[in-house]
Amino acid sequence: MCLNYISIKQELMKVLRSAFSSAGRMSLAFMAVFVLLTLSASGLEAQSKTDQEYEHKKKALYQQFSDNQKWHNANIPPVRIRAMKLKKQIDSLNHLRDSLMSYSDSLIAVSQNRSGQIDNDLNLLREEYCLKSEAALGDVYRVKRGYTEDSLKKILANISPKLRKSKAAQRLKEYLTVEPLKAGDKIWEFTCYTLDGKKFNWKSVRGKRLFIILDGYDCMGGHMNPLAFKNFYKNEIEHKVKGLSDFAFIPYFSEDNYEKFKKAADFYGMTEYNPVSDMEGQLSKTDIIYNVTATPMCLYVKADGTIKAITEGFDPKDLEEFINTAP
Repeated sequence: MCLNYISIKQELMKVLRSAFSSAGRMSLAFMAVFVLLTLSASGLEAQSKTDQEYEHKKKALYQQFSDNQKWHNANIPPVRIRAMKLKKQIDSLNHLRDSLMSYSDSLIAVSQNRSGQIDNDLNLLREEYCLKSEAALGDVYRVKRGYTEDSLKKILANISPKLRKSKAAQRLKEYLTVEPLKAGDKIWEFTCYTLDGKKFNWKSVRGKRLFIILDGYDCMGGHMNPLAFKNFYKNEIEHKVKGLSDFAFIPYFSEDNYEKFKKAADFYGMTEYNPVSDMEGQLSKTDIIYNVTATPMCLYVKADGTIKAITEGFDPKDLEEFINTAP
């Protein structure tokens, strides 16, 4: 359908140019404009419906995953807790304990099989729609490290002409061609925004040593208890950098709108530390430049703007060393 739409549009453009070359054929030109607008609207509507269809099916699978997780939490922990409370004292208790543990293991296997099947269904759904849906192609970019380079090139070669102009396709091309920054390179001052909607001014931190966390806060304990994460930050980061005038901490969030950005910053107790976001969500170029994974990527930048280290995950000892030794 996309190929037909493109070819018809090209032919109509020829008619339009020809029509405007002759004053006597202006009515034909207006008709061509009308048809072009109609086709454009139809193309957008078709794309929207494809994306909606994909998102609807994906949401249903995510709901299955959520339901399975609830079943897991409701059934497995109580059994294991009961088993662990049975001390190995007499044979009858030992037998009961072993039976409960065995039953718990069987429940875990059921849960894992369900999760595996749902994950497989999500992969198949993404494969089915990625050549025709921008939403699905965006999900390919989100999990791009699970694809081989040849697989991604094949996808890009076979997507519709319309999708080739999409941001998702652009990011996949960049992922295949752009070399991520490494220690010794100059920092990339990407465009980002603060919680008040203003563009972050990198000049305000030039000449300072920088510690930047690139998302992944769930892997730092924040998903369990927001208060616990805030205490973790105070214990492991804040007291180490407090009072250092030549130091700046920049927490980055990969959100695509201010509402999500503010909610995430508040959830993790980071609103008072001037967090930033590029507002590109899962299609962020920052993900490519700094090779960001699901775990927090930490950037340690010297005062001259040179990257001292990029680490996958946060280790308080790395921050201490950076504070004590980096110029």
